[in-house]
Amino acid sequence: MHKENTKLKIHKQNDLIQARYGAMTLHEQLLLLAVIGKVDPRQLTAETAVELSVASFADIADISETQAYDDLQRAVKRLYDRSVTIDNPDPDEPALKRTETRWVSSINYFPGQGRIKLYFAPKILPYLANLRNNYTAYFLRHVSKFRSKYSVRLYELLVQWQSKGEREVEIEWLREHWQLQDKYSAIKDLKKWVIEPTLRDINEFSNLWVKMGQRKRGRRVHSLQFRFGLKQQEKKKLDRVYIEKHAKPGETWDNAYKRLKN
Repeated sequence: MHKENTKLKIHKQNDLIQARYGAMTLHEQLLLLAVIGKVDPRQLTAETAVELSVASFADIADISETQAYDDLQRAVKRLYDRSVTIDNPDPDEPALKRTETRWVSSINYFPGQGRIKLYFAPKILPYLANLRNNYTAYFLRHVSKFRSKYSVRLYELLVQWQSKGEREVEIEWLREHWQLQDKYSAIKDLKKWVIEPTLRDINEFSNLWVKMGQRKRGRRVHSLQFRFGLKQQEKKKLDRVYIEKHAKPGETWDNAYKRLKN
């Protein structure tokens, strides 16, 4: 992945992470996350045009530009038709129980130039722009190699609780919010086709490790329990950044490490 794309950072308000919407294709998700990452959330408005080129999409998805052109066209069209439902969207208006909105309001095509411009829907903006608290952030590079279309959803739920290192998710909550009510009715099928592939993705490709347990009520599995944390190499990266930032003028890295670790 080119250097500029490794810096793309996703910011989402937590209510959006826990919203109800079906699984997008992998390329739809990469498209959406890429345009979220390319915009400064402090400056995002309904009039903000977020541009994505075929070359950039090819780099992010790790595919050829020829394939990226076709895949991007399909992903854009599908994304335009997608919607998301956010529960209890306005604390100041308790009678309002949910809002359903599209992700994007319009798309401009430049086929001869290999690029698109995308505009976010007005009702999605409060969950992407000017976020001061109750939000989650992560780098696109940590999810760009996922192979299951459900993996980003689980990864976001874990990162949201990263400071705790554990999270329990009720099966019925997951079915409703990932819109799986009519799929994988047996828990063994849900685990085989949804949960286990996401765990493999996260453990293999992301910056996290994750392990799963389950809680039963009677003989029925009621919830899934996740324990997770930063992989060792990610901790070392954070340590190096911290130490370099706080080293004294002229101090060697080794001396700074010893001083700051004591």
